[in-house]
Amino acid sequence: MRLTVTITLLILLCAGLAAAATTIESSAATSDRSTALSSADSTATKTADLAVSSKTMSQRVRPEGETGKTLVAERKKVKGSSNYTKWKRHLTFWPRKGLMLLELVLFISAGVLIGQMLEVSGCVKLLSVLTLPLTGLGKLSHQAGPAFLMAFQSGAVANSMLVSQRDSGQLDNRELYTSVYVVSALSLFAHLPTFVVPIGIAFGWEATFALFGVRFAAIALQIVLTLVLSRVIIRRLNIGQQRIIKEQITPVREGRRQSGKFWPTIWKRSRSTLTRLIIYLIPTFMLMAGLEYNGAFKWLAAEMPQLFTFNFLPPQSLVVIPAQALSLYNGAIAAANFVDSGSMTIHQAVIIILFGSMVTAPVRTLRHALPTYVAILGARQGLIMAISAQLLRMLFLLLCTSMLMMYWF
Repeated sequence: MRLTVTITLLILLCAGLAAAATTIESSAATSDRSTALSSADSTATKTADLAVSSKTMSQRVRPEGETGKTLVAERKKVKGSSNYTKWKRHLTFWPRKGLMLLELVLFISAGVLIGQMLEVSGCVKLLSVLTLPLTGLGKLSHQAGPAFLMAFQSGAVANSMLVSQRDSGQLDNRELYTSVYVVSALSLFAHLPTFVVPIGIAFGWEATFALFGVRFAAIALQIVLTLVLSRVIIRRLNIGQQRIIKEQITPVREGRRQSGKFWPTIWKRSRSTLTRLIIYLIPTFMLMAGLEYNGAFKWLAAEMPQLFTFNFLPPQSLVVIPAQALSLYNGAIAAANFVDSGSMTIHQAVIIILFGSMVTAPVRTLRHALPTYVAILGARQGLIMAISAQLLRMLFLLLCTSMLMMYWF
């Protein structure tokens, strides 16, 4: 309970920082708002009508000008899906979800087993050297290092490695929860090139640096502040630092002398963790699949942009952000159409895309990540961690986007 309260305080502190930045940004944007609105008066009525139409929100936008066509062309240059992924997409809903559940079970199982293999073999110390800046900043055990490296490839595998280390007594709860926050941020780095490069090329080099810089700064700031607060506040309060007592691992050299002990040791240390993860994972995944089948996430994605209206943004945002709820590129094409028509500048398009990402991306992320969080951390803590991780992501992105607005406008 104390750990949950501390996590909430951490989020509130970040919210305060973001709120302060928003206040500054709003005052700066007010002076330029009349100019932006006057240039968009010819399209404001059409924009409002489109924003009200739910059908328009759910449809894919077609490129109408040079910028939009360039964006589509650059998007096609990005490495496409594998034949297996294309085949999976053509399956009907429930067979596809069943296959995805099997994949998730395999990924989580692989994470648990890999974590124990690295520990028993003695490779953790070698890999942890690469992540010493992170573990040192947060005063975390070096056992978390390999999971940070795995986060660039798979967040689910990385989190499975962490909970395996916690269950074996190598990490305490403070180190586990702090590391999960760090993994959720590190995994975002893997997606940066996939959307920054095509959108940046379409909108120009300045947009490329702005999109990449804001996203990179938000992720880096989130990681640093999370580690510092965990070390300075939570660690000093002695919250969640009681470790599970387990039998000590046989030293590597002695274990090598005992033939046939390597795999039995790994299985013995992983069995209970795997059983608990699968028991939590299957019902949670099926619940999320049922909500998706009944259109809950589509409804939420369409309603979220209407709940968060940004009065300081150009009126075209009422079209771009709902279009972005379908996909990031769909919103980017909608913004490109306004840029080509001359009713919106590239700077405004970049800012709208960033704000749209804050509103729409967390819904898609929660849909895929929530079953993993619940399976790894349990129902209550998993739900808290999944939601708070997205809130932190939104707040730091808001802070960095606000700073970009102050610089541009």
